[in-house]
Amino acid sequence: MSLLIPLLLLLACIPLVLGILRINELFYLRVRAGQVRAVRGRIPDGLLGDIGDITRDLDIQAAEVRAVVEDGRPSIYVHGKGIPRALRQRLRNTISLWPLAKIRNAPKRR
Repeated sequence: MSLLIPLLLLLACIPLVLGILRINELFYLRVRAGQVRAVRGRIPDGLLGDIGDITRDLDIQAAEVRAVVEDGRPSIYVHGKGIPRALRQRLRNTISLWPLAKIRNAPKRR
C-alpha cells in the first residue's frame, strides 16, 4: 500500500513531463515510403509541400522530422537510418524561409 501512492503520483506526472519536453516543438512529421505525414503540431500547407518535394527528390524512405523553436527561430532535426546530409541541409534552408509567426499560426493537422 505504501508503494502504491508514489507509483500513482509518478504516473500522474507523465503527461506533465511530456508537455514540458514538447513546449518548444512546432511540428513532428513522419516520412514513410516517400509520403510525408504530419503527426502533431502546426505546419503550413506550403511548407509541408516543400518538405514532401525534398523527400521525394532525395528518395527518402523513412525519416522523422521535428521542428522546434531555438533562439526565436525555427530549427529542424531529422532522424532515421541512412539520411543524407543533403536532406538535413535542404530542410534547414527551406524552414529558414518561413517566419516563425506563419508556422505558429498555421491550422492544426488532424
